[in-house]
Amino acid sequence: MSEQTLPKERTSHIPGLDPDATPLLSLGLGLTGLTLGLRPRFAALPLALTALAAALYRDPERATPNEPGTIFAPADGVVLRVDEVYDHRFVHSDCLRLAIAIGPLTVPVIRAPAGGLIRMVEHVAGEYRPVSDPEAGDCNERIYIGLDTDWGPLLIALVVGPIGRRLVCRVTSGDRLEAGARLGTARFGARADLYVQRDIARLGTGPGMHLVAGISRIGTVVPL
Repeated sequence: MSEQTLPKERTSHIPGLDPDATPLLSLGLGLTGLTLGLRPRFAALPLALTALAAALYRDPERATPNEPGTIFAPADGVVLRVDEVYDHRFVHSDCLRLAIAIGPLTVPVIRAPAGGLIRMVEHVAGEYRPVSDPEAGDCNERIYIGLDTDWGPLLIALVVGPIGRRLVCRVTSGDRLEAGARLGTARFGARADLYVQRDIARLGTGPGMHLVAGISRIGTVVPL
């Protein structure tokens, strides 16, 4: 598939929220004010919808520790599984694939698990299976982001779920990033998969663990 260049990150006008939330919240607050003036008892409905939009578009600032040999979680969510696969797109080696389920109300921001250089951004069309489906990572619509670190390649996949079907990538090939930098968003119940070369790193997480993107330490680089 050909490389796809997608919108880069913009500065949010509202701290702690994705830039896409600004027009939605402005509209919601405007409707709330209008309803208060015309039908005060109904004002709770647009206000509740505005609060829900704010929850769905959270984008908090986070300080990722400066630990070059550490691999951090790429997404907020719960670990579905860790399995062994062969990646032919970017790593070109036997990999450990960490699959993370991102809940509908979970912070949807995907972050770089390590510092490095973006070498690949690729969009792949596909299906809309539940993210818990073992084959969703290979069959669903997804965006691959290949990251070349000082110690080896990493591949991150943003995988859509059956409801929202919305992925946004904020980086392009050639961008140099620090660990914890924003890569994009996967909203409304999606999934993030991390591919790590099996012989390079040791993962210390398993099914059921709750992770915080850019904060949770999920693995370390194996000394050569």
